[in-house]
Amino acid sequence: MDKTRSAQRLLLLQLTTVLISFCFSLLLGEIILRSLAWYNSHYGIEKIQKQQKAYEFSPSRHHRLKPNFRYRHKEVEYDYLWENNGLGMRDRERSITKDPQTFRILFLGDSMVQGYGVPLEQSMVYLLEKNLNENSNKKIEVLNAGVFGYSPFLEFLYLQELITAIKPDLVIEGFFLGNDVGDDYFYTQQAKFLSEDSVKFTTLNWPWDYRNKVLEKKFKKPTDSTSSSKNEISPATPSSKIRSFLRSVLYKSHLVRSIVTFKKSLQQREKEKIALERQNDIAKEYQDDIRVNLGMVAYPTSSRQERLKYWHISLSYLKKMHQLCEQKHIPMVLVVIPKLDPATANFTEPYDLLNELGKNEQFPVIHLLPEMRQIPLEKLFYKLDGHWNREGNQLVEKIIRQKLLQTNLLPSSVQKTP
Repeated sequence: MDKTRSAQRLLLLQLTTVLISFCFSLLLGEIILRSLAWYNSHYGIEKIQKQQKAYEFSPSRHHRLKPNFRYRHKEVEYDYLWENNGLGMRDRERSITKDPQTFRILFLGDSMVQGYGVPLEQSMVYLLEKNLNENSNKKIEVLNAGVFGYSPFLEFLYLQELITAIKPDLVIEGFFLGNDVGDDYFYTQQAKFLSEDSVKFTTLNWPWDYRNKVLEKKFKKPTDSTSSSKNEISPATPSSKIRSFLRSVLYKSHLVRSIVTFKKSLQQREKEKIALERQNDIAKEYQDDIRVNLGMVAYPTSSRQERLKYWHISLSYLKKMHQLCEQKHIPMVLVVIPKLDPATANFTEPYDLLNELGKNEQFPVIHLLPEMRQIPLEKLFYKLDGHWNREGNQLVEKIIRQKLLQTNLLPSSVQKTP
């Protein structure tokens, strides 16, 4: 009998200990979350504007980044502080006047160059400047002129605005095979040409708007005849009042809110996964329509004659960029950012065309494809967002830096670096 009571007391003690430990863990978690919430509300990222637009309409180049603007860029795969400097670049603060003792590089491109999806300190352009300066006796600046949604047409217009004031010693153009040709086709259709090299935009439409309309039409939900009745407000009952009261009490807990937020993020991730699958499906269904499949030329679709018609636009503006650089006696380098897709694996036409342009215009062409092919995609890209993650930015920076050293375009002190 005594042994039974002792066992019962021991079991009760163990259960009590577990319960106390569990309650203490919940309390500790609540204290930590409240402390973090207080810190963020006063000093941290929570105090920064949420989901504000970091860009604005530009009549001269469609859209531009807002100068001196910052906001919290939060999606299901990342959460960081986005900052634009006084020059309207996603970059550290710069002087528009170049120090004569500084070697200045201007890096143009789209969201891949901009560092979309990672904090500034993890972006490829930031890392390039940092690593070049580690082995140079001369200060090197790498200005990030990447803007999401840009392509050679808008980048040429941007370069025209920048080149005289910025006075770069080297211009690098990042060309993305995933959509740059499609974007160029769209923007040149939208622009009103005032002269050969001067345009005016009147609306802020986007290259992906048409695709979204096709998606909306294809996956539009049928009208629910009962939706009106569902939206009617039900009379409050004692049980609903109790549930509402309990919910309001529980939501005062930061721990409960964190759990609910985590659940919502999982639901949002699933929604974005479905949206991505639909985008890929619609791109395959309309693979010959550049209005839907902006990266059409990266695939062996349609006819070569049709692809070259679109390629002509982008190639002409890459040529214009180089000619503008030549007028200022500034060398230019083209970095080809590949579309890593099994369907493009053996299609060399895009690379051949860009190599031919570089050969004819006599500027170096850097290809990222060979090295990036050796690494699994999931290690370099966000699965849903599609931009480079931290590791992807690190690899791309390393490739570009090593190949730049082979061009003899950098200061001699850097070129001696192994």
